[in-house]
Parts: sequence; C-alpha cells; structure tokens
Amino acid sequence: MKVDMHIHTNKSDGRDSVHNIIEAAEKKGLDLIALTDHGPGHGSGVTEKMVSQTKKEVELLQPSYHVKVLVGIEAEILSTGEVYLATREDMDIVLASYHGAPSEEVYYKAVLKALEDEKVDVLAHHAWSMGMRFGPILEYEDMLVEVLRDNDVAIEINSKHTLPSWDFLVKCRDAGIKYTIGSDAHKVVDVGSVSWANNTARHIFKNKGLFIP
Repeated sequence: MKVDMHIHTNKSDGRDSVHNIIEAAEKKGLDLIALTDHGPGHGSGVTEKMVSQTKKEVELLQPSYHVKVLVGIEAEILSTGEVYLATREDMDIVLASYHGAPSEEVYYKAVLKALEDEKVDVLAHHAWSMGMRFGPILEYEDMLVEVLRDNDVAIEINSKHTLPSWDFLVKCRDAGIKYTIGSDAHKVVDVGSVSWANNTARHIFKNKGLFIP
C-alpha cells in the first residue's frame, strides 16, 4: 500500500491547492494520502473550521479519484504540554508536533504530556524542533516509548527530516507501537516522496504495523 500521511496545502504553509495535491497523488499511484495542515498556534495555521471546509471539499472530489484522501491536522504542542486543538470534529487523523521547543528537555516534557491527549493519533517528526534535529536523551526516549504505547499513539517515519532515529524506531517496534509514513510535503513535487520512510519501515517493521485511521 502506497501512502503519504503528512501533506500541507496552501491553506497553511504549503504552496498548492487541495485539488492539485490530490491530482499529484493520483498520478503518482498513491493509495492513500492525508492532508494535515498546521493548526492553531502555528504562524501559518488553519482553524478547526477551515479543516471542516477542507473535508467538504475533499468529499466532493473523492468520487473522481482512486487515491483515498484523509483530512486532518498537524496540531501544535505547547511548552505546557497542551495540544492546541479544541476539537477533532471532521478530522480523520491528528498529528501532533512541537516546533518551538527551546531545549531538548522542554521538548520531551511537553511531548510526554501531550501524548496523553486522546485527540492525538500520531507523533510527527520526533526530534525535530526549532528548525533543527537534536540528539536523543536516552532516559526520555524510553519514557516516550512507554507513553506512545500506553496511549496507543503511532510514531511518524518522516522522510523530509529522516527522523526518528533507527534506535528509537526499533524500540517502538519492540513495544508494539504502530507507525505512519509521511513526506511532510509542502509542494506537489514532494507529494509521495517517502522512499526513506518506506525503506526504514521495511527494514525495521517488516512493513507490519502501519497505522490507518
């Protein structure tokens, strides 16, 4: 199954329309995609109402395409650990990520709390914040695996940032945590650009445990 479950449209900080993204996914032979624009709290974020509007747009387009289109959001994790999302109504999938962590420790503490929010399905681009990747703190990595497992939250394998680390993903696999595949595309040329994620999933997860909402 060919999937890309992390794509941004021009409703947030992507360059292209919903229609053009679906067209690109169809031409590239994808079976499933998820439109996950940034949510409230991000500089280019959409509102929950805008996600509902995207959902209606997709419902009109879907009958003309083979590729299944999910509509969701990439919700912001705040420094307090709060997930900045009032409701997940009309959302097929909710990714959560922390873009503005001032330090690794602040990142981990906030993410650990955020994953207990029942609205969250997937932790996106783990170990990427403030425009850079950071080294793992092993104690927190082990705690994070436990919280992902206990709250039935999947881990994203992100091709754009080639994250998370191999070691962390092995721990996730051994704990029975599911995974998603994402390009983190912001333009149509990158839709479906998930070779790194697919190769990683094949080697570590043996292509077993893909999370599909």
